[in-house]
Amino acid sequence: MKRWLGITLIAGAVVVVAGAGAVFALSGAGPIPEATVDFDQLDDDGRAELVARGRYVARAADCAACHTSEDDLAYAGGLAMETPFGTIYGSNITPSADHGIGGWSADDLYRSLAYGIMPDGTRLYPAMPYTSYHAMTRADVDALWLYLMSRPPVEKPDRPAEMMVPFNIRPAIALWNMVFRPDDEDDVAPGAGHAEGASQDWRRGRYLVEVLGHCGECHTPRNLAYARDDDRPLKGEVIEGALAPDISADGLAARGWTRPDLEAFLSTGLAPQGTMTFRMYPVLNHSTRFLTDADIAAMAGYLIDGDAAGGGRPAAPTPDGVPPPGPPPGPPPGDDDGHRLYTGLCAGCHGTDGEGHPHASVPLATNTTAMLDDPINLVKIIRDGVPARRLANQERLQEMPPFGDRLSDDEMATLVNYLRTRWGGRPADVTAADVAEIDDD
Repeated sequence: MKRWLGITLIAGAVVVVAGAGAVFALSGAGPIPEATVDFDQLDDDGRAELVARGRYVARAADCAACHTSEDDLAYAGGLAMETPFGTIYGSNITPSADHGIGGWSADDLYRSLAYGIMPDGTRLYPAMPYTSYHAMTRADVDALWLYLMSRPPVEKPDRPAEMMVPFNIRPAIALWNMVFRPDDEDDVAPGAGHAEGASQDWRRGRYLVEVLGHCGECHTPRNLAYARDDDRPLKGEVIEGALAPDISADGLAARGWTRPDLEAFLSTGLAPQGTMTFRMYPVLNHSTRFLTDADIAAMAGYLIDGDAAGGGRPAAPTPDGVPPPGPPPGPPPGDDDGHRLYTGLCAGCHGTDGEGHPHASVPLATNTTAMLDDPINLVKIIRDGVPARRLANQERLQEMPPFGDRLSDDEMATLVNYLRTRWGGRPADVTAADVAEIDDD
């Protein structure tokens, strides 16, 4: 009996070891393309040109949004990112030999961006969006590497991730990679639009949105394994306590977005539909405000047209520049309590009829926050307020004070329902219990 038990245990151990080895083998780095430039042969002009291109790639890829330190040191790391499984901190990607990537080659950077594997074999948490970056061109990676190596080193150690068990077991990420990480460099987000027959502008827009901009990392719903649900690309997801809304072609059209409005929103942070808040403000501040007009137009075109190349998505319901029919003007009949709260707290800045004030407060009559199914963003903005913001092109918005300490859950629900029914075309179905649940997030 003891003999058979021993044989069984040994056989089980062999199976476990062999399985673990197979997972590691199947989830390792794939092929690394040959570098597009001989860095040792660059003259001063060539080096400066490639550094400038790398700086543009870093901005388009929004590297600074996650890798800027708490005391605003670019690429020094330290920004906290909350996930359902714990907190991850942005790493130091300056050329510090001790704390950054000073010892990395361009191949090492490609392996990290495309496969989520560092030079020492450590698996990165997928909070680093290698499932999007995996389709970065080798030329962009080369330029990005040279730009990062041109930056001053910052001697700041990385802060370890604070993940709950078992998500703190780094080698287990190999299993996640085996299931969810794309390995084909041409596989630009499985749910992205089809490129067959598409124009160069559309392809450029797809590359900027799906790869460099990694928009799907926040805007695509997640499954139980916290991998993107590629059957619902860009359909919206609650992340770090706020809703990254549906930015699919259908979702944008339903909320009245047009191509000119989307271009203005990406380049300046402001459009009739609202301004950049929550995690989108750093995106403007570090990334989209620096993109060329052609790239902004390509991104807006890809998002508005959707899968135009495949002909699978419907056109916008109204021509560009013409918003869809909205709710009738005037307060909702019978909502005297909501109207009283709006007049007392909001109308002074946003206007009696939600018209807003230029260069100070956004209009509510065309704002899309009230149009969202989930009221979480509306509640959080009213409860927590919005700090004064400097936007692009010398534009600015004044501070919106928080009203969380002045409203009960019942009053908050009444005000939110007033905004949703008057300007959002949504039902007045938000309850005090719904508000309390959002408060608990």
